[in-house]
Amino acid sequence: MKQFAFMLTIVFVAALFGTTAVFAQSSGSFSASYGKTECGITDSNGMLTGGITDSSLPPVTVKVSSGNGVALVITPSFVTGLYTNNKLNSSQTNSIANVGLRMKVMVDGSTTSVIPELGSAGVIYDQRFMQVTASFLSGLDTCVDDCFTMVQSTLGARSFNFYVSNLTPGTHTITVSWDVVGGGTGTGTCVGPGTLTVEQVKNFGFNSPILYY
Repeated sequence: MKQFAFMLTIVFVAALFGTTAVFAQSSGSFSASYGKTECGITDSNGMLTGGITDSSLPPVTVKVSSGNGVALVITPSFVTGLYTNNKLNSSQTNSIANVGLRMKVMVDGSTTSVIPELGSAGVIYDQRFMQVTASFLSGLDTCVDDCFTMVQSTLGARSFNFYVSNLTPGTHTITVSWDVVGGGTGTGTCVGPGTLTVEQVKNFGFNSPILYY
């Protein structure tokens, strides 16, 4: 009885001051997929092992409700690995390695409405540029093989929030995939384990659209 009287008081005060009483509602649904294969670094030479070989995770299907302000927050989270091996000798005194991983989120097969992609090929999750120069090696007649080697391997956890709004009510399919940026001799990448999470949320500020720069 006291609770009813309290709610009645709120409605009365709102009406008195010409405002509308707004009550929060559930944020919606949650869906996810994952790949459990792990990356590793070999102790003897730093080479990367393991990882997800398909360059993608299973798609996630979400049923979007009707109403203004509905959006999807899409979060691909992965362990990523980069490997570079720069070698020098008397005939090659400069070595450049450039390798990275780019993640692409698509909704219904397109990145056009996915922020911040907006039609692009994806977002860089990890990238390394390595340049090694040793001009003095050119004067060493005995330096004909791999006289100078620099190996780097790293593993790290990466996560990034994508989002899409103004979707039509109904079922939508969200996918995440990745490709190699740069690459070439003496480089390598690894991805895994990883998760793709999708949460349906509600923007209550209908007159204040989501902003991006």
